[in-house]
Amino acid sequence: MKQQGKILSTVSLIHAVNDGSTAVISILFPIFKELFHLSYTQIGIITGGGLFITLIAQLALGRLADGKNVNSFLLTGVVLTSLSLVLLSFSTGFLTLICFIFFMRFATSFFHPIGIGWISRTYKKGRLDWAMGIQSGSADLGAFLAILTTLSITQLTHWTVPLYGWACIGILGLLVSVALTYQLNKELVYVPKETKKHTFKEMATDAYHRMKAIRLLIPAFMISGASWGVIITYFPLLLTERTSLSLPAIGFLVALWAGIGSITSLSYGKIRSFINRKKLLVAAYITIGILSILLALFTHIIILILIMILLGIAVFLTYPALFSFVSEVTHESVEGWTFGLTFTFQTGGGTILLLLGGVLSDLYGIWIPFALLGSLSLLFSLVLLTNYRKPFAQPKQ
Repeated sequence: MKQQGKILSTVSLIHAVNDGSTAVISILFPIFKELFHLSYTQIGIITGGGLFITLIAQLALGRLADGKNVNSFLLTGVVLTSLSLVLLSFSTGFLTLICFIFFMRFATSFFHPIGIGWISRTYKKGRLDWAMGIQSGSADLGAFLAILTTLSITQLTHWTVPLYGWACIGILGLLVSVALTYQLNKELVYVPKETKKHTFKEMATDAYHRMKAIRLLIPAFMISGASWGVIITYFPLLLTERTSLSLPAIGFLVALWAGIGSITSLSYGKIRSFINRKKLLVAAYITIGILSILLALFTHIIILILIMILLGIAVFLTYPALFSFVSEVTHESVEGWTFGLTFTFQTGGGTILLLLGGVLSDLYGIWIPFALLGSLSLLFSLVLLTNYRKPFAQPKQ
């Protein structure tokens, strides 16, 4: 296998383990809610607070990794993720649950700015959209498998069994990744960076100019991050409260969304050859807006199946498209730092909406997070249409 292929395979595998592990926890919240007597506000604090940990950690780790061995960072994240899943099995209530999930969120923070930055550097000169689609689709496949099996396994055995299972998958992924990467050329693993140390003010100024260059996409990252968090966290809770569906049936519906998303991401390179990124993003956010509002209104099984299929296409198209836009205008020496900044907004959007959604769900009903997500997505679609003739991203000035 060529060096580029080994990097793509490694990053895709770790991304699958990373997002699969995260999805296991998210789909277990109907169990956690009943087992630990959680309110929606407490669920919002756990999920939103966890994303806030991710927000801070991704920014710091993305900056720290530039110029260092990015593979070592990724492998460290896999080890910590497996450890966190084992620790989660010892949860006894709200306090232990929140502590262990916060630790897991730190562990999974290693991947996104570093792994996607590595793919960006490796494929910047060719097949960028294809590579972004492959690594993104692999993550979605991991999430799909986790969502599809977790609630069924829990019903047949115990809620800790999926945690142990994914901890073992993480260790297996670690071993395969080491085998793939131990002979990589040094220049592919280490990227030279500017040796001059910057003050906090200089870093803040640099961050401002980098975000100014992609300012039109910042709300896109926030809405896409919120879409993942709201659907995977609150959709199972919505079905538990408003329908009589069994836990495996609920798991199937969420897995349908992730499975369609995986196929969509893996096909992104081919889709991109027919439709430009701007049109893809506008269509995706209009679709997310309409369908999210429909989720707040309808719970008929046939309607839910159709909505989840279309949402799987719309939500998961946005990720590789956004990554590709940013990659094209980012110098390879600051990939980790730049993607760390963009993921700050992506996780920030999820943090705000998950926290707000939990509090408002206790006050008004579990439909609220979907109504909020739909309204914001439709508003942003209008912004994109208004600015359609302008570049969505441009190099830092």
